[in-house]
Amino acid sequence: MAKAKSKKAELDEATAALSKVKLKVFTHDPCDEHPDLGWFRYWYETEFDRPTVTDWIAKKCSPGDDPKFGRAARIEVLLPPSAPADYTNLEFLTKRFDQTLPPFEKHALVQAKFLLDDDEAWHIGYERVRSFARSHFAHRYVVIMIAHIPGTAGLKGQGNHIHCVVLSRTININGFGGACTSLCSDRGYHAAVAAWQEHKDTWDVTT
Repeated sequence: MAKAKSKKAELDEATAALSKVKLKVFTHDPCDEHPDLGWFRYWYETEFDRPTVTDWIAKKCSPGDDPKFGRAARIEVLLPPSAPADYTNLEFLTKRFDQTLPPFEKHALVQAKFLLDDDEAWHIGYERVRSFARSHFAHRYVVIMIAHIPGTAGLKGQGNHIHCVVLSRTININGFGGACTSLCSDRGYHAAVAAWQEHKDTWDVTT
């Protein structure tokens, strides 16, 4: 006679099955044209058993296990002027995104990864990226900036970088709207590359 599975075994199997479900990603790596910018587009393959944006961003904010050194050096939310102030709270923001995303909507987010110059103080690079994110994305979308500065944790060879996570949906005084197919496409990628090059040429650290 077959032996019944324990409740713990059933839970472990369910957890293992869910852990296999991940956001799909399409990557544009840094290249000769833009050696300091990588672009990643994330989407859902199915309508069911979706991983949450909340968990994905929480992992970006705490990529390591150490309670002191395993966290990002800086985390900031940029919002459009008409977005409700409640959305400045990162946990509230991401949970509302997950809760209100229609099951038919496949687009989740895009992520621009900016590699910083090792010969420049990282906070200068951060401000340059922040200024770009504010002008190019944050007039319509939520931007979550996450600074990974491995040197502050004594790590070598990792490279300082800034993640700009742009949620796929527009936001206004009524909360989240629909997803932007232009942002979540090659058009969005090429527009960001061109805007970043122009921004670097014109940005002044003293302004």
